[in-house]
Amino acid sequence: MKNKIFIGEFIGSAFLVMIIVGSGIMAQNLTRDFAVMLLANTLATGAGLFVLINSIANISGAHFNPVVTMAMYFTKKIKKDLIFTYLSAQILGCLLGVMLANFMFDLPLIELSSKARSGFNIFIAEVIATFGLIFIIFGSLKNGTVAVAASVATYITAGYWFTSSTSFANPAVALARTFTDTFTGINYLNTPTYIVAEIIGALLALFIIQKIFYKK
Repeated sequence: MKNKIFIGEFIGSAFLVMIIVGSGIMAQNLTRDFAVMLLANTLATGAGLFVLINSIANISGAHFNPVVTMAMYFTKKIKKDLIFTYLSAQILGCLLGVMLANFMFDLPLIELSSKARSGFNIFIAEVIATFGLIFIIFGSLKNGTVAVAASVATYITAGYWFTSSTSFANPAVALARTFTDTFTGINYLNTPTYIVAEIIGALLALFIIQKIFYKK
């Protein structure tokens, strides 16, 4: 059971970051128009999320995200002894994903990003982005895997555009994106702020979810 979950989360997390970072590098190579870069990155990420969630949901639940895993634990959808399996697979998968994306485009495997993403407004944007992600996942769970996949994919697609943080909403992805000095990167000085914002957003969502979906 644990091996199956680890493999599913590892592969899914690796491909998620490859899609995010790789499509950003490809867009950066093809155009200097930032709106076109963001659009290309957005479409690839949304499409990738949809197929990854549909493909891996029956293996591990397709969390690909530490705050999603913790939300599942706090709502008693997974057991405590599975948390390390999920988190280690997600972090390691995301780190492999960024290295493979860099490698595919003939860049250093690991390169610290110089892209600043700072400011209180961006912090709040990332809180909102993560709150929305967790809320939408739990709101669509009862409708099945395809509904969750479509909801998450389209929400993140929208999140790229309506949040100033471009809606990372994932601590493992934020960590991985520290190691690419390309369009989707994030300066290591800003990574902890993003992760704190994501944890706060997830906790706020959990509070509301417990009131709406689980309180009798």
